Amino acid sequence: MPTDTYQVTDEGGGLVRVDAQIRLVRKPIAVAMCDEVDKVVAGYHEFRILMNMSAMSKGTPAAGFFVLRTMKKYPLQALALYGANNFMRGMATTVLGLARFSNFQIFEDEVTARDWLERGAPQPMGATAGGGSASGRLRRLAAPAVILGSTALALRALSRRRR
Repeated sequence: MPTDTYQVTDEGGGLVRVDAQIRLVRKPIAVAMCDEVDKVVAGYHEFRILMNMSAMSKGTPAAGFFVLRTMKKYPLQALALYGANNFMRGMATTVLGLARFSNFQIFEDEVTARDWLERGAPQPMGATAGGGSASGRLRRLAAPAVILGSTALALRALSRRRR
């Protein structure tokens, strides 16, 4: 079984690259990744993130909520995600939308994502590469996400009562 790994690097000029090889993103790995980003951006007033999500298959709600809280404290100028599967694209769009972060794009490849960040993120804020708006996608995902989260919490509470 492969080990989960990630790397956070400062590429200079306020550009931070995050590359993760993680099948299931759980809260402890999300905490560790965010802690690493904190160390790298300690001296920045603003920064941009380029994130490779191609090796991420799924994320837990706990990881998503942790990233949501963390995103709110960052002076993040722009975020370019690339290589994500449909599940992770939806999760990222939901988390970023709930955090009210609008200056992000999701791309198929690193070259296009990096180019977008280096040009100053000129496309409409919150749009995904290839068309469509993230806010529209967020609206479609919000109700199912709330229902899924509520159901998971209810089932967890029931299982604890039975113990």
